[in-house]
Parts: sequence; structure tokens; C-alpha cells
Amino acid sequence: MATAAPAATGNFPWPIDHRVLENGLRVTVVPMPSEGVVALGVWMDVGSRNEVDPGRTGFAHFFEHLMFHGTETMSASEREREMLRLGADSNAWTWLDETVYHEVLPAEGLERALAIEADRFTALSLTEDGVRREAGAVYGEYRKGQADPDQLLYEQLQAAAFTVHPYRHDTLGLEADIVAMPSAFAYASTFFDRWYRPEHAHVLVVGDADPDAAQAAVERAFGGWKQGDAPPPRMPPVEPEQRAERRVDVPWSGAGAPRLSLAWKIPAHEAADKDPAALELAAEMLRAETGDLQRVVVRERRLAFDASVWRDATVDPGLFRVDLELRDAADLATAEAAVRSIVDALAVGPDPAALESVRTARTYRTLTSLTDPLTVLELVANASRRGGDPRALEQWLTSLRTVTATDMASAVRTHLTDSHLTVAALVPEGDG
Repeated sequence: MATAAPAATGNFPWPIDHRVLENGLRVTVVPMPSEGVVALGVWMDVGSRNEVDPGRTGFAHFFEHLMFHGTETMSASEREREMLRLGADSNAWTWLDETVYHEVLPAEGLERALAIEADRFTALSLTEDGVRREAGAVYGEYRKGQADPDQLLYEQLQAAAFTVHPYRHDTLGLEADIVAMPSAFAYASTFFDRWYRPEHAHVLVVGDADPDAAQAAVERAFGGWKQGDAPPPRMPPVEPEQRAERRVDVPWSGAGAPRLSLAWKIPAHEAADKDPAALELAAEMLRAETGDLQRVVVRERRLAFDASVWRDATVDPGLFRVDLELRDAADLATAEAAVRSIVDALAVGPDPAALESVRTARTYRTLTSLTDPLTVLELVANASRRGGDPRALEQWLTSLRTVTATDMASAVRTHLTDSHLTVAALVPEGDG
């Protein structure tokens, strides 16, 4: 077991004990006051980003479902009962860059929970019937999403913004590929063998835990997990630089409010790079209740019911989005112009006092969230996924702390430009 020293605590308040087992499994333990509670997570480095095989989108999310099936030694119902006996609150999710399995449970149940988790990662029992039935559940989830105008707008925005990178399809996958999943048992087995290996995994324990004891417990449970012997997975294709504005109109036959999204291509998340940190704080300024977007577009000019702002913290270059729920479709052009004007003002230079205000709010929001083991687990794991190991978290917090108004103006001028912009509009055709 290779060992990294606990991280320095210049910004992050808890020690981080990070080690790597001989099989390549990364293990991180963060001891923190949590009164007999721990969070346990298995963070897999596979998301829809990694779906590069033609006709096979959606399999990262599909495996989030399949991993709750039985193993060679424990049925799905037995696993559920055992977790209930431990008092564990379990869940899972899939996104562009990762698939995550996590529990929050009493600390005395950690050793048993680790054994149960290791069992399903090393001995999952896939059957053709199980794959067929779960594929039906995934298709139902997809069809439910198609009844949501926000989901539909997001899907078509991504498809317009990206031309070759897998970020262009939603995590659920393309409909034709989901329809074909019931007969994809052989490919499901291949996907599991390719990705569900220790070299693509990160186990985290956060909370009321002794680092040495927890590390030893993880090694006992997962030390026998074998590395894959297949060729390394293909990396996703590099998205060409966008050089011209793109537009997409999203048809929607239902009722509701019109939607407008403006999305700019931005760099991948790099903890030590000032541009992602500057853009993160630009998003904070735009979404702030006291900021110009909320004040002008929502409250004063009443162009929108609501405005939200997102910066993708992705492994590969992603999007910076401003989403509006408009009051009237006749205001689409007016609202777009207003957003562009507010963004252009940041490119000239944000008010240093306003920047310091949102930085302070962001800092306090982060610090006050660090009493929850699951929140800490996700913060550390996200930083590790995008920066190689947990030390990237300290780098990211430092970057946020040191961004200046000049840094922000430079990042906005460089990345939030017309040539990097995709605009998507959804206008309901129904009444009401």
C-alpha cells in the first residue's frame, strides 16, 4: 500500500489520509467529528463521457441500476435487508464523468458495509433476464424525462454545443440505444469487465473513523479485487474548438413557460488554473440575488420568472450556462440581449466589492457544509476525480480565494465569447 501524507489544512479543515492499494484502488479516509456516523462512497471513473462505442450510449447509467442486482453470494433482497439492519442510507447516481455509490451509516457497521460493497463490485451476477428487465426500467425513466421541457431543452442544447465528444448526449443515453439495451447482455458484461476494476475506482470513508483502521478495513474488503486484463479503454474524442455561434429551436407541444439557454464552451476543471475559478465566481455573481441578472432580468424588467447559472466542473471542456424561464415568448430576443449585456459588463471588469461579497458568501457556504460527512465525501471525491488526488481540493480552494477582478474579466473575455456560444430556445405550442 502506497501512502500519501495527510493533506495540509490551509483551507480545508480536516486531515485527508490518501493511499493506493497494490491493485491500483485509491482509498481516502477523512476523519472528522460526526458522532458515530460515517459516509462510505465508491466513486467510479466512468460516466457518459466514456461511452465511445457506437450504439452504446447510456451504459454508465444502466450499470448504476444493474449494480443493485444480486451477486454470486448475496441476492438483491438480501443485500437490501442487510443494509437496513446496518442502518445504512444508500443511494447512487451517474453523471457525465462518474458513477457514484454511497451510504451513510453508524460507524460500527463500516467493516460489514465495506464487505457488502466489495462483494457487488467483485462478484456481480449478471443474467440475460436481469439485463432485459432493468433495461425496461431505464427506458421508462427516459420517457418520463421526455415529458419535462427542461430536460428536453438540456438534451438538445448539449447535442448542438458538442459535435463529437460524448458530452453531446444525455447521461441516460440516446433513445435508440436504450431501446436496444434488452438484447445487450454480452455488451453489458464487457462494459463491467472494462470499467468496474480497481484502477478505475476510488473508495472514500469520511466521518467518525480512525484512518489506519479504516484503511486496513478497506484493504481487507477490496484488496482481492483484480485489475482488468483487457486493453485500456478508448478515451473520448477531443471536441474541436467552436468558432461560430450556434442556435437550436426546441419543439415542445405542451403548455408552460418559454425557456431560453445561453451556453458558452469553457475549459475543463483544473484546480490550479485561475480561469475555472474565475468563471465559478462569475457564475456566483450572476446567480446572486443582489446581482444584475436577478435584479434586472427577473425583478425590474420582469422578463423571466427565474434565472439560473451553471458552470460545468467537468473532466473535459464543458459549458457555462445561463437558463431563463421567461414570462412571454415575445421577449426571447430582449432577454437574450439583456443577458449578453450583463455578461459583457463582467468582461470589462466586475465590481471588486461585489466579487468579494460573493467570494465571502461562497466561502461561508462551503465551510458550513463541512459538518456533514456525505458532503465532505463528495467534495473530496470530486476534486480527486478532476485533479488526480485529494490535494487538488486544497489547490481549488486556494484558487477561489485568490481570484481577482482582473482575473475574472480576463476569463470572461476569453471564454464567454460569441464564437463559443450556443443558444437554445423552447417555446411551448400548447395553451396555458
